[in-house]
Amino acid sequence: MPQPFFPSCRPALRAGLAALALSACAAPQAAPHATAGAATPQLRGFAVQTEALDLSRLHGKVLLLFFWSTDCPVCLDKMAELRRNLAGWRGRDFLVLAINQDRHPESLQAYLRAVQGAHAPDPQLRFVWRHDPGHRDSFGPLPERAPTTVLLDRDGRERARLMGRIPATLWDDIAELLL
Repeated sequence: MPQPFFPSCRPALRAGLAALALSACAAPQAAPHATAGAATPQLRGFAVQTEALDLSRLHGKVLLLFFWSTDCPVCLDKMAELRRNLAGWRGRDFLVLAINQDRHPESLQAYLRAVQGAHAPDPQLRFVWRHDPGHRDSFGPLPERAPTTVLLDRDGRERARLMGRIPATLWDDIAELLL
């Protein structure tokens, strides 16, 4: 009879380790806050609406950068949440940049066509394709099949970086920055 990979582990311990591994995959992972001496994040490119974007020109706004892809179910689920929460911040200095990481722009275009009929364009939600030849950012490699969310304060400082699902507490952090 084949031996288990951890032969000395008791079944309950093995089950606990498996549950811990599964919860680590599903839970949001917070990165440390940016330090006072850290460089201001950079992003330059074009919104899908062909509008030039430059983070340095968005100082004074609280920014939520949502890195996502159309083949990520969690990302698509969070997109609906982002739209709902944006409704509560209408008229505030708050902007969401939904930075798509699909390899081909047709995937993003198909998504936008599918939701365009259901949602009017929102001036506080801008879509960006990260692989556009004119796109540059300082966020480095990020997972493409899981969402990564970065919160920037009005001065462009990174306040939070989360991988996975967006916890409800992030919306409290946004409220503190806006009020």
